[in-house]
Amino acid sequence: MKILQIYSNWKWTGPAEHALNLSRELRQQGHTVVFACAAPPPDVQDSLAARARQAGIEPVVDFNLNKHFNLTQNTVDIVRLSKFLKQERFNVVHAHLHNDHLLVGTAIRLMSLKTAVVRTLYAGDAVPGGFRTRMLLGTMTDGLIVISERARQCVLRRRYLAPHKVWKIDVPVDLNRFDPDRVQSCRAKYHLSDEAVVGGIVARVQRHRRFDVLLQALDLVIREFPNFKFMIIGRGTAIQDIAVKPSQAMGIRTNLIFSGYVQEDFCETLACLNFKVFLVPGSDGSCRAVREAMALRIPVIAADRGMLPELVTNGVEGLIVQDTPEQLAEAMLFLIENPDQRCMMAENAFHKARRLFDLAQQTRKIAAVYETVVRRRSAPTLHAAPQP
Repeated sequence: MKILQIYSNWKWTGPAEHALNLSRELRQQGHTVVFACAAPPPDVQDSLAARARQAGIEPVVDFNLNKHFNLTQNTVDIVRLSKFLKQERFNVVHAHLHNDHLLVGTAIRLMSLKTAVVRTLYAGDAVPGGFRTRMLLGTMTDGLIVISERARQCVLRRRYLAPHKVWKIDVPVDLNRFDPDRVQSCRAKYHLSDEAVVGGIVARVQRHRRFDVLLQALDLVIREFPNFKFMIIGRGTAIQDIAVKPSQAMGIRTNLIFSGYVQEDFCETLACLNFKVFLVPGSDGSCRAVREAMALRIPVIAADRGMLPELVTNGVEGLIVQDTPEQLAEAMLFLIENPDQRCMMAENAFHKARRLFDLAQQTRKIAAVYETVVRRRSAPTLHAAPQP
């Protein structure tokens, strides 16, 4: 098949990584794939376009592809995309965000093309409501991919699409990169002994990420285990006010390791952890950080929020808690004090990741969706094939 992957943003985010990984794997599986995204500002080094080139994919950056609706830029893009789509004759276009979905959907309708449109929604919980979502899904979508059962049920409950047009497919991770048998932790870099039990969180340090709850929970844990270490892997413009100064005031600053933003040895840094805490999904509704930890054989303490209970079964791959300081502290203490249970959960997390988050396997499922919607587009009266 000939496929256009289109992404209306220049930033490197969780959904952007998925779109790029999908494009790369589709090529490896024999499909012709064109990847289009927004060009970054001139002074930006790390961008989706740059990452695409690193992956051996030359991106098409000839369109504005603004993340947000912009009447002038959208009008220009629709005209250009109409010509581009007619010339290239793609079998399917895969949209990943609202505005790129609007652009390609409008262009295809204007040109009366047979090109099928597939959309991925990255909301792990409630799907965005409103007229725009209903219009995009109801009139410009041949197939919808959602990343959680909660999202699928939300789409069906609101009657955005018929059930045979909706697929739930897990967001994969690069299991070769996050392979615990190949990745060696860099504990020595952070002055951590091999015997120490280390917890951690991977997140941008922002107020809505409930770092206040985390610090209060850590205070309770450190009272029981004064030498316990906890890594905060991530950055944030307000990190001093949100985490550093409060931890100093609480007397637990020396127990915390602030790694900052880690890129080059991220897997090795993540592998330092014996367990990971995840409280609030960020802009990436797929909770990529949870999936990566599970792939690295790290059990997860997750809040009972959004799709997290779908990823982490309580007592199996980790623990699900109400994110109060007391419950979070209790969960951390349980994993510290029960190494056998911790190791069992780690193995379960590893095997679940291998079973559900394999990039090649999930890409084949998406390719099957493409084949189904292309076939229906050519013969609209045909009903659904079984979901992949």
